[in-house]
Parts: sequence; C-alpha cells; structure tokens
Amino acid sequence: MKCCIIGLGVFGKNLARDLAQLGADVLAIDRRDDNIAQIKDEVGAAVVMDFEDPTPLAHFPIAEMDAVIVAIGDDFEHSMALTMKSQELGAKRIVCRVLSPMHERLLRLLKVDRLVVPEEVAARGLAHSLLMRGVLDGFDMGNNHSIIEATVPAKLAGKSLTESAEDFKVAGVRIVTIKRIEKGLLDGLRKISDQTVKRRTLGVVTMSEIFQADDIFVLFGPEKNLRSFLETYSGD
Repeated sequence: MKCCIIGLGVFGKNLARDLAQLGADVLAIDRRDDNIAQIKDEVGAAVVMDFEDPTPLAHFPIAEMDAVIVAIGDDFEHSMALTMKSQELGAKRIVCRVLSPMHERLLRLLKVDRLVVPEEVAARGLAHSLLMRGVLDGFDMGNNHSIIEATVPAKLAGKSLTESAEDFKVAGVRIVTIKRIEKGLLDGLRKISDQTVKRRTLGVVTMSEIFQADDIFVLFGPEKNLRSFLETYSGD
C-alpha cells in the first residue's frame, strides 16, 4: 500500500512511522527541513515542499497513492488548498486532520473520505484502518499485538461462532465481542456512517451467536494475523 502524508507535526510523524512499521510505502511531505530530517530514515521518501503554493504537489504520484493524508495542524488555508489539489490530482482516498468546526464543515462539503481528530493516540488506529480491510479503529497493545474494530468479513456473515471457531483458531485471532445495531432502527440508518448509528455491545459472544452482515467485530491478535484473517475472509 502507498500513502502520502502532508504535514509532519506530532500527529503526522506518528502516523508516518506507524504506517511504515505496518508495511506501507510512505511518502512524507513537510515544509520544514527539521521535520523531514527526523523521519527520512523511517519512511520510503521524505521531501521538503513549501505549502504556500500547492502546485508542486503535481510533481508527486498522488493518483497512484492508496491514501493521501493531509495532516497539517496549524494552517487552515494551506490544509484546504492541499486537500483540493489532492482531489484535483486524482487521489483515490483523502483523509484530513480537522482544525476547527468550520474546517470540518468545509471538508464535508468537499466530500473528503475521512476526518480525524489530531490526537497522537489516534494515529495508530488510523494506520490500522488504512492498511487492514474493513477496520474502523485500532488500539496498539504492544509487542505487535492489537485490538481492532472491523466490519464482519463477508464469508463469515450468517455463520455462528460454532461454525467458524476453527477459522479463528487457525488464523490465531480471538473475537472479544460484537457491536450490533440496536433493534428497531429504520433499515435506512444502516447506510449511515457507523459513527452515527447506535449500537450495543453483546458482551461475551456465545457459541450459537449468528454473525450479522452489519455487525462490527472486536478482535484481538498479532497485527499480521489480523490483517491476514480479514483479507482471507472478506470475500474478494
């Protein structure tokens, strides 16, 4: 996977490192030489670029990137300009750091794929969600183990834990619990972002529990096992 990160403050640097450690090919861009110096040995490429003019962004393979993350944390105007330039250059997926309520509103009007709150702890979760299919969030547990929230892989929907227990065992992944949409909500709500749909946590999952297509799994395991498990059972 190829990712471009624009802006290497605390959030951007942590995200660049996390993505690189998870196996992504990272292009890091910042206007400051010292920020580039801190990250250049940990990512695929690190480049200095003046944010005053977004035109030079066209010199980079933005359309080839699986995700462009605009992580600028101190300049509303530059963040917006580089976001729009990334769209113009054909970025497949754009993720933006939110600077203010007005910034968020404008980014939503631009139909940016994902907006994130700039917390250092959020960087690892975003890295997981960019690199692992169906992952909504992730939490680093240390020693290359993580807890992730992921949509139910297509091949497991409609099955019970009894029917799929061997799949989890072979994959080396454990299911912690399931988050499920509350009964009684209109079906149309299922199409809304998971952040706006009310869900309940099932607690300990029973062996007879049937996995529903719109469930969210909470899974634990080694990062490489989690990634392999989701890729194997996603149905593509």
